[in-house]
Amino acid sequence: MTKDEKIALNKIAELGCILCSEVLGIEGTPAELHHVRRYGAKRATSPILPLCPIHHRLGNDSFHSLGVCAFERKWQISCEKLLEQVDKRLGKGTEK
Repeated sequence: MTKDEKIALNKIAELGCILCSEVLGIEGTPAELHHVRRYGAKRATSPILPLCPIHHRLGNDSFHSLGVCAFERKWQISCEKLLEQVDKRLGKGTEK
């Protein structure tokens, strides 16, 4: 992993849990990085969601406990929408 890649991952983690902030209105929850793998894509090239340990892997309602479809149903938000919010907070897609 390059220095620039590490910096980019740290910026994502520093956002805090995107689910806590977008769905629950709780800002600043420490985050782990969850790779959103699509169609068998490699982990290293997958988009990343910052999720707190409870929403990532520990809780009964976590991504790894439920799987993608049940996670999206439970929280009534898609991974794509969460990824859009991550990009927005990072200032991606706002350049003209």
